[in-house]
Amino acid sequence: MRRLWPDSIAGRIVGLLFAGLFLTVFASSSIYMLDLFHGKGWDETFRNLQRIATIASIMEHSSASTRTALADAAGGPGLSVFWREEKTPPAMIRDGMTRHLARDVRVLSSSYGVERVEAGYLTEPPATGWVMPAEGALQVWIGLSDHSWVQLVISSESIGALWTLRLLLAIGISVMGIMALGLWAARKVTAPLAQFAKAALRLGANVDAPPLSESGPSEIRQAASAFNDMQSRIRRLVEDRTLMLAAISHDLRTSLTRLRFRIEFIDDPLQRRKADVDLEEMQAMLNSTLSFARDDAAAEPAVAVDLSMLLQSLCDDLNDAGQTVSYSGPLHLNYLGRPASLRRAFANLIDNALVYGQEASVNLTQKADSIEINIADRGPGIPEAMREQVFAPFFRLESSRSRETGGTGLGLTVTRTIVHRHGGEIRLKNRSGGGLSVEIVLPNIGTS
Repeated sequence: MRRLWPDSIAGRIVGLLFAGLFLTVFASSSIYMLDLFHGKGWDETFRNLQRIATIASIMEHSSASTRTALADAAGGPGLSVFWREEKTPPAMIRDGMTRHLARDVRVLSSSYGVERVEAGYLTEPPATGWVMPAEGALQVWIGLSDHSWVQLVISSESIGALWTLRLLLAIGISVMGIMALGLWAARKVTAPLAQFAKAALRLGANVDAPPLSESGPSEIRQAASAFNDMQSRIRRLVEDRTLMLAAISHDLRTSLTRLRFRIEFIDDPLQRRKADVDLEEMQAMLNSTLSFARDDAAAEPAVAVDLSMLLQSLCDDLNDAGQTVSYSGPLHLNYLGRPASLRRAFANLIDNALVYGQEASVNLTQKADSIEINIADRGPGIPEAMREQVFAPFFRLESSRSRETGGTGLGLTVTRTIVHRHGGEIRLKNRSGGGLSVEIVLPNIGTS
């Protein structure tokens, strides 16, 4: 069966649609034929044919004086019987005659017209309408041996009365079957693509996420294999970068230690103090870079964390230290994330707001599919042309974020890395009336 099953997406779609179409047409045809031979309308038609043959035989062998009474007695629901003593048939029947037999059977209906029946078969094909004839009573004229006529009128409700229902049922089953199968097939085929999207999000948040399952059609297997190879290369790249930074750190620390010893031999106190400040700044930059590299490569597990309590604790600590920080939002909001990383990101943003805006307002909002954290200040803001550059490592706006502030230009870089690791986004915009607003949007994935 696996060898017969197509391996490509196109082949599987065609195979599924073909199989579904075959099954639905087979089922519809079965229902149609079942009703055709066993439905109420056709059963009634067969019974009427038997009654017509019996009535014609009785009328043939009866005397003329009793035929009227026999015709009245032979009639019933759906069938009316009349004996026509006239030797000449009605005009419509007479116009359709080509010859006269001892037993002449004529079928008259508003749709078929006049037809001659010999040995149970129509001598001429009927002029049918669309699928079935239009409604109208069916008349059967039977010529007797004395050239009189027996007229039988069969109501249209008894002649295939369920044909409309049969047709609608067959079409409905076919359409619904094809639609249901098409929907199932589309979802079946696109399911691996949805897995790719989820895997890409996981990779952006965690480079050590589990690899994709390499199963399904050949195209999906090849794409999954390529995706897993890419993830492995990215993981090796991060590991190599961390090792390279560790090696650089070792060498630079050794050089910095030698420079500190040599500073002691500088006679000029002013120059010695300036050299010492430069070494302290280099040491701070080195420590920040290594810390960023370690945190970026760390695999902190995701656990349930109360974002509201985390933000409130940061604000309370700063308020206790004499800073102006306000919080608004729910008292509790559970989220599945990395608490240490999130605390560091929010602390960086709040500290920036206090340093450059003297105050900070923190707002937490939960929506249907996202969680928004807004941290705003009343500082100078950031020009629109530089809002992307400030996320670059070691980039600082000299006008507001000078070296004297003690920053190394890695705060926003670390913050954006942490936000992206959680599958979120961070945006900067200036506030009306002055100040900067930092908006973090995290996916609302709850605690499970």
